[in-house]
Amino acid sequence: MADLKSLYRLFWVIEFTLFSLLRLALVAASSGWTPDLVASRARQWAGILVKGLDIEITQTGDIPGYGALVVSNHRSYLDIVIILSQLNAAFLAKKELKSWPIFGLAAKRGNTVFVDRSCAESRTTARRALAERLSQGISVVVFPEGTTSAGPGILSFKNGIFHLAATKDIPVVPVAICYENPRAAWIGDDFFLPHFLKIFKTDGLKARLNFGPALRINDGATLKAAAHTSIQKQLRAME
Repeated sequence: MADLKSLYRLFWVIEFTLFSLLRLALVAASSGWTPDLVASRARQWAGILVKGLDIEITQTGDIPGYGALVVSNHRSYLDIVIILSQLNAAFLAKKELKSWPIFGLAAKRGNTVFVDRSCAESRTTARRALAERLSQGISVVVFPEGTTSAGPGILSFKNGIFHLAATKDIPVVPVAICYENPRAAWIGDDFFLPHFLKIFKTDGLKARLNFGPALRINDGATLKAAAHTSIQKQLRAME
């Protein structure tokens, strides 16, 4: 029965995501395709997924109500849904996400900025796109570790996004996320399908999400170090 429950949830997620994409296309056709529309619809989608998957979120700290660069540690693909359920935002994602069935299409329609971290030109283009999203008043979520980790603690951060924030005086909000069940971490050679079916066999996945105070520092290296320290402290108090 547990396997059937997780399989049912997977099909429901796919069906609801396709329905949401269709509804977004219809609304955009009548009222126009705007970044705000996409961001608000993406938040609604994520909020319903959280409820449907029975994810219990304990959220603390002040959620930014303006265009901010939100930087978070990265545990799982679930991080995206959980953070997105709390605020209107776009995401920076690896280019590989584009090829995911269904979810790659959803990401492309959802203001996502894709980057090939091995390509300097792609990184530059991505930073420009992120700056454009922020100028539109939409928060942008970045996982500066560049990959997922099981924790505890966090990996080192990549540089580029912090230099962008420092030079353009963009507020940076450090966010910490963790799960009560350590198996929720999606790392290494795990494949999405078996991981999803394993995690959602049972009810009540619990996640903790904390938004730290916004940082404004005009030096990229100092800003990166401050954000890393902030998230590290938050995780120590949560994990």
